[in-house]
Amino acid sequence: MQREQAKQFLELCRPGHRSDPQDPALADAFALLEKDAELREWWDAQQAIDSRISDSLNSIQAPDSLKDEILAGMQLHEGQSAAMPKEPITREAAWWRHPWTGIAAVFAVLLGIMIFPAEQNTTTSSEISAGSVAGIPPILEFLSREIDGLSSRGFDQRGEDAETLKAYLAGHQSPAPETIPNYLQSIPTVGCVTFEFKEVPLSMICFKNGAVYHLTTVSKSTYPCILPQEPTVYEGPDKAFKIWIDGDQVKILTIHGPKEDIPEFI
Repeated sequence: MQREQAKQFLELCRPGHRSDPQDPALADAFALLEKDAELREWWDAQQAIDSRISDSLNSIQAPDSLKDEILAGMQLHEGQSAAMPKEPITREAAWWRHPWTGIAAVFAVLLGIMIFPAEQNTTTSSEISAGSVAGIPPILEFLSREIDGLSSRGFDQRGEDAETLKAYLAGHQSPAPETIPNYLQSIPTVGCVTFEFKEVPLSMICFKNGAVYHLTTVSKSTYPCILPQEPTVYEGPDKAFKIWIDGDQVKILTIHGPKEDIPEFI
């Protein structure tokens, strides 16, 4: 394989992806890379450029309409594909031979940024503007997904009394809230559930009086993210969160709706 031909293959490799050197179709290009110092110098520079491009993409705040536009395009494509004969998948259909696959991957990256941006894109603001998800800590992204999955997973224990659920959590070596916020004390509970995030145990008690409130408790000593020193509010597309320190525990209140609906009990 000649140097210029190797470049055509290597420039399609993604920075930091260990699987690319294992691809048999790229084996000759990577073999030449080990022998050719000039090619190695070009490769290192190319990977640095690709990394900067990747970092720039991760900093993009996608427009609110992008998700709907992508889904509409996918539905249109599925309708067109249904009317076309299917072709067998062969080695010749490798991803780098079809540039539209790369374009679709870029859209997928932008969609992921819109829903939950990368962890490094954080902000020090204590309140996130309406409809924005920039700066949401990873633990809140995790809780949002788990709350969405409660309907299929179910609760570890059901009950309408918070003290009973607290006793259940304590009996199962899960973090039980030492105190319940005043606003929630008069609201019936639905049930409780436990999770692990980065090997840190969390517990959640759910309250319902028309609206549903999810109260998550985690030990302050094991809290797996940057700990806010003041009560802090975050807002995502369909949920709002409030985090505060309560003695030796960290509490997180999650609601379905905007941050304006979070009770002012702290």
